[in-house]
Amino acid sequence: MTFPKLLQREKEGRPIKVAVVGAGMMGAGVINQISRMPGIRVCLIADLVIDKARKVFEDNRVPRQSIQALNHPDAIQDAIRQGQSVVTEDAELPAQVDVDAVVEATGSPDAGARVAYCAILGRKHTIMLNVEADVMVGPVLASMARSAGVVYTLASGDQPGAICEMYDWAKTLGLEVVAAGRGTQLGPSARHVTPDAFVDAAKRLGGNAQMLCSFHDGTKSQVEMAAVSNALGLVPDKRGMHEPFACVEDLPGVFRRKELGGVLSRNGVVELANSFRPDGFEVKEGMVNPGVFLVVTSDHPGIQGLLKHLFRRIEKAGPNYGLFRPYHLTAVETPYSVVRACLYGEATGAAGDRLLTEVVAVAKKDLKQGELLDGGGGYTVYGLVERAEVAKKERLLPLGFAYKIPVLRDIPRDAPITQEDVRMDTESFLYKLRALKDS
Repeated sequence: MTFPKLLQREKEGRPIKVAVVGAGMMGAGVINQISRMPGIRVCLIADLVIDKARKVFEDNRVPRQSIQALNHPDAIQDAIRQGQSVVTEDAELPAQVDVDAVVEATGSPDAGARVAYCAILGRKHTIMLNVEADVMVGPVLASMARSAGVVYTLASGDQPGAICEMYDWAKTLGLEVVAAGRGTQLGPSARHVTPDAFVDAAKRLGGNAQMLCSFHDGTKSQVEMAAVSNALGLVPDKRGMHEPFACVEDLPGVFRRKELGGVLSRNGVVELANSFRPDGFEVKEGMVNPGVFLVVTSDHPGIQGLLKHLFRRIEKAGPNYGLFRPYHLTAVETPYSVVRACLYGEATGAAGDRLLTEVVAVAKKDLKQGELLDGGGGYTVYGLVERAEVAKKERLLPLGFAYKIPVLRDIPRDAPITQEDVRMDTESFLYKLRALKDS
């Protein structure tokens, strides 16, 4: 059991030492949770806004006089050894000091790639809340971590991590996974919503409007399912997935092959269950969001018979069965991935040797020549999953590159953006690391 091991580390005075990069809503949530756990301690917070990082420590009863603002590794190391808490502006410094794990929670693809790269080179277990970076360069980061003898992993509590945990359970039992996914709330015009609609919510929740918009325009769910695809080897059945209306009890009937009355052309896919009906009405009763699900089956008659008996509350049960987890606890559960990495050397989920799935940029509005793209959840683009081989053949622009680069021609709304449509930032760290992955 894990909890006694943490108690023992607390008793011995050698807690797991953690650095968190990014003190926004997710990063602060991780720190809040760790503050209530034995045998683990956040020693260092990196954020561009020092006062924000300091406030997170203070909110967790760390006296102001025990918080040091430092930007040199030797000074940080000394402060940590003395039991002090440190805040820094430099996101690369956690890689250079004595911590066991780094939690990346910036939300920026380029910054996240750089932080993870440095942390792995510094032989720190690296826990990625930054799924936007993972879907761009997850394979090269995971490969680096294996070579360095550390763990690179998606985060428990985030929906991709929760799906990976369910998948591991099902595959361990020898079940076939027909579909793996999460719930969404994508209304008829949601793809084109902008951050303006989320300014008040961002102030209330402590996040930012663009991040919140990415949840509502569908980009975030597309990114998360790409991460699941690359970690588990499942693929999207079509660009953007089917994303049909489905309540919890609809899951096994909707996510089955077409010849069985479902929407799929094959088994082994990533998918989304939408709470909006085709007529635009949102069904609240039995909605899948914010939960995650698997649809599983077995070719063994005895197992099929038992599953049919156990799922008897569902009319016409079988041959597929829906497994549903009605929640994901985001930052609340993320420390569990930290602990698994540090105590057992285990990843919650991580990309394989290559990307199976890309998230490609699609015009959110009619774009004019010279207009700058502003990334997922912004005013200019949204993301859709596509198989990596198709995205490569069609030269589609990966979403992670669609930040602060100009379009070279007019592009109509809802048109996929190609690499020839933009002036790429070939000097960005993400571009260079991606080139390393592609080589």
